[in-house]
Amino acid sequence: MSSPPERVDGRRARGADTRAQILDAARDVLTRDGYAGMTMRSIADAAGVRASLVHYHFGGKQQLLVTVLERENERLLVRQRALYAGSEPLAEKYRTACEYLSEDLRSGYVRLLWELWAVGLADDALREQWAKALSGWRELLVQVVADWMAEFHVDLPISPRAVATLVGDAFLGAETEILAGIGEDVAPHLEALSSVAGLIEWAEWRARG
Repeated sequence: MSSPPERVDGRRARGADTRAQILDAARDVLTRDGYAGMTMRSIADAAGVRASLVHYHFGGKQQLLVTVLERENERLLVRQRALYAGSEPLAEKYRTACEYLSEDLRSGYVRLLWELWAVGLADDALREQWAKALSGWRELLVQVVADWMAEFHVDLPISPRAVATLVGDAFLGAETEILAGIGEDVAPHLEALSSVAGLIEWAEWRARG
């Protein structure tokens, strides 16, 4: 005898939909107007809901922004984990990661990240969430570097964590300069970042003898 179909809680489903709608709106408003131009009213208007619903689901602006950063970061971490779990050579994966940077600049994620970092300088909850977001990326890079060094018997004079820190800092530095309007004609950020793929291939070639 088959089990009866599970009943769907309509109110809970509608609440989850509204919550996701508000988060999407908050991300879009923050990307478009920046933190200074962002209000709970503007988020409610963009989401097409009453302002009271924004407060009901998130309590206030701080918790809303913490949740936006958490959701966006996890979504992109899933993408990166899938990338580095693939079968392609590490150099090709790294080139794809560089292409993702351009994509994240276009989508507004990079501006969102740095808007929240700027606010986090004076807000403990946002600063903690921003640091947590970076920690996820850093630990992924540390594991990728450690696995690569072990697979190809690459003997570097610095640890996998130090390599991951250098790569991560290079991306963060490029992001801030690009957001500040420093173009590729002045500082070829993307060219410089992509060149690391060549170093990876060179190191593998040396390791093979």
